[in-house]
Amino acid sequence: MFDLTILQLFYFFAASALIGFTKTSVGGVGILAVLLAALAFPGKASPGIILPLLIAADIIAVLYYRRDCQWHVLLKLFPAAIVGIVIGFFVADLAPVEFFHKLIGIVILVGLLVSLVVEHFKVKPNSGWLITSIVGAIAGAASMVANAAGPVFGIFLLQMGLTKEKFVGTRSWYFLILNIIKVPFFLQLGTITPQTLILDMYALPVVLLGAWIGVKVLKMINLSLFKWLIRAAVIVAAVRLLVF
Repeated sequence: MFDLTILQLFYFFAASALIGFTKTSVGGVGILAVLLAALAFPGKASPGIILPLLIAADIIAVLYYRRDCQWHVLLKLFPAAIVGIVIGFFVADLAPVEFFHKLIGIVILVGLLVSLVVEHFKVKPNSGWLITSIVGAIAGAASMVANAAGPVFGIFLLQMGLTKEKFVGTRSWYFLILNIIKVPFFLQLGTITPQTLILDMYALPVVLLGAWIGVKVLKMINLSLFKWLIRAAVIVAAVRLLVF
């Protein structure tokens, strides 16, 4: 079982609350959860530890926003996303353990850069097969390596001008299916174990609390301001992983 310090526990439970919040709210905060988990669990452990929590939060979000999914968008993205997951699996498997936390920071910063490009050029699901496939593959690979597809996919959806509810509903179904597909790969990597699942059980109530808060505050959030605040926080946290 894990022998965690007070600081590691703080990072882990803060990440758990943010996972619940981001799944029922506007997104973006989930990347901070990934970074906090990486700080709590060095090496390759953190993505596998938080994946079951992500799936639990995805289920909550899907149940709440089940009527708001835009399936025509997802069907265009899934084939490329699966290819990206396979690529991400080999990257995660071959990466040295001592370098992995830096790899998470790199993946997140690259994902953030791609999201800015997507936003600047207003890339949409009807922008063409090639561009949609590239975005889907990048999201799949980032999700497999670091559970970090949020910035790319979130900005991609925002270009459609969806309502907040349809945005959350579409995103929730996408990540629920994508995260379930990833489970066998994480089992193969050995980052999901009986011990990590026990640890996740302790964090599940915190995820539920974060999800409840996310539902309550969704209608009050200024999307534009919130997006840039999260980006600033993500850059700080990612640099923290790269430097230390």
